[in-house]
Amino acid sequence: MRLSAVVLILVSTSVVSLGAQSRVEVAGAYQFMRDQDIAKNDKDLSANFPAGWMASAGVNLWHSLAAIGEVSGSMKTLNIPGDKPKLRVYTFMGGPRLRRFARTGISPFAQVLFGSARASTSVSGTRDTVTDFAYQPGGGVDLNTTGRLGLRLEGDYRVVRAAGHNSKEPRFVAAVVVGF
Repeated sequence: MRLSAVVLILVSTSVVSLGAQSRVEVAGAYQFMRDQDIAKNDKDLSANFPAGWMASAGVNLWHSLAAIGEVSGSMKTLNIPGDKPKLRVYTFMGGPRLRRFARTGISPFAQVLFGSARASTSVSGTRDTVTDFAYQPGGGVDLNTTGRLGLRLEGDYRVVRAAGHNSKEPRFVAAVVVGF
């Protein structure tokens, strides 16, 4: 009876995912963002921010709940005549992530992050910067490749509250995740 219980415990703990094995995780990623306000206000300008990065860290608090901190940046240069304006958006956010651990190595999650978004525009050596409140609901899946290494595919819908209206920025993230 004791041997059966020990074998059952060993088997069940050997097939859990990266997040369950690791108390702390870090991730580095490429991100693609689209600014819906640019798309709506000027049909001639591309609203896509193809150059982006994201770094995050998380601590598992309970089996399926983690506290996450994230920083990210998205950049683009507008293709218009004359001096080409450069746009940058940086975010500093944190919040909870709920995850469902699966024995298949694919773990879905949902999260909502809160923090600030800092947008800057520079043209002809002049820079204008604003910082506003932002929240970002999203979700995705962690694909556990080896013991402490995994891949994350994530989609988010960031909302930045600026000048009395909501600016919407959906994004896609492809990350490498390392658990400790």
